[in-house]
Amino acid sequence: MSNPAITLSDSDFDIFGLPCQFKLDSAALSASYLRLQSQTHPDRFANSGSQEKRLAVQWATRINEAYKRLQNPMERAIYWCELNGENPRGQQSKLPPSLLMQQIEWREALEEIDGVGDLENLLDEVATEKKRCLDLIAQQIDSENNAQAANGTAQALLFIDKFMIELTRKLEQLEDAS
Repeated sequence: MSNPAITLSDSDFDIFGLPCQFKLDSAALSASYLRLQSQTHPDRFANSGSQEKRLAVQWATRINEAYKRLQNPMERAIYWCELNGENPRGQQSKLPPSLLMQQIEWREALEEIDGVGDLENLLDEVATEKKRCLDLIAQQIDSENNAQAANGTAQALLFIDKFMIELTRKLEQLEDAS
């Protein structure tokens, strides 16, 4: 790697030279990714020694993983929480009681749905809640720097994403059946 100040163990944000926050400049992320990839791509080290080749592969892998994580808003939020001592994927749920109740209502609604239109409406409702949670977590991270609150919202986003996958599968089944 040509920049000795950056190490493999640095945060994703540091590797790309970006502020450690939720809202990112996607153009700056992409430009930094392309620059780093061109510097570290293993093909550039084809005639180098085995240690340099191995390091190039490590860097290319690290850069790809970091880029994928920062590019996805939910993964970026989870990663930020982890950097700040929280574990959204952990066992202890910190979901707000209102979302727990919402989950129950959504599950009950899903059990009663048998038509494509009703399922699409539920999917829209869940997508709206996901957008609300993404806006909320941006505030919790960037304005409030509140890792505990962001952790709860990240857990809500994890549930919402899983539920949206479930809804999409059921929608595909209903559409295939008709």
